Amino acid sequence: MSLISIDFSINSTAICVLNKGELHWFSFASNLDFNKKAFSVHNDLDGLGMNIHGYVREKPKDLDYVQEQSWKINNANYLSYNIINAIAPYVNEDTIFAIEGFSYGSRGNAFIDLITYNTFLKSKILRISKNDILVYPPKTIKKFFTGNGNANKEKMLEAFKISEDELLLNDPFHKYILDTNYGDKIPKPVDDLVDAFAILCYLRDGCNSDA
Repeated sequence: MSLISIDFSINSTAICVLNKGELHWFSFASNLDFNKKAFSVHNDLDGLGMNIHGYVREKPKDLDYVQEQSWKINNANYLSYNIINAIAPYVNEDTIFAIEGFSYGSRGNAFIDLITYNTFLKSKILRISKNDILVYPPKTIKKFFTGNGNANKEKMLEAFKISEDELLLNDPFHKYILDTNYGDKIPKPVDDLVDAFAILCYLRDGCNSDA
């Protein structure tokens, strides 16, 4: 049985896979999330042997409402297909998936788009796993990982740095984070990967307690 945790966003999805005791990292970042610093980090992570995937998300100009909605649907399908295709080698019908839920108070067009993209991915997951998708509240994950349900990205990163979880022993990403100082702003996809790992730990501990 493998465990797969997902920190989903349209422009920077991060995934952790625990398969046969080994930890695997995945990042799916759109070109819209690639500033100079993020590009450098992605290159670093790719050099560590992590599964780093980039995809183009350029919306054509001058679309009317109907055309724009069609473009979003097709792009959501494209992203979810690429995610499923990348993690497929670690998936069987017993795989358990966990994904972070939406934050309370989220609203607006961007939130509607996030729901659309998120739903496409969930529908594809249901086709390849017989288990229910577990959806965890963001505050639950933060409380579990840091002791504070309102922890910000900096607190999550600090908890990751000091973690003594056995999965991080000799893990190249963990070592990279320990050796790197990002200053005032954590670049993508570092914060997303940390969140995905926190979700994975919560999922794993829950599965172990049920065993």
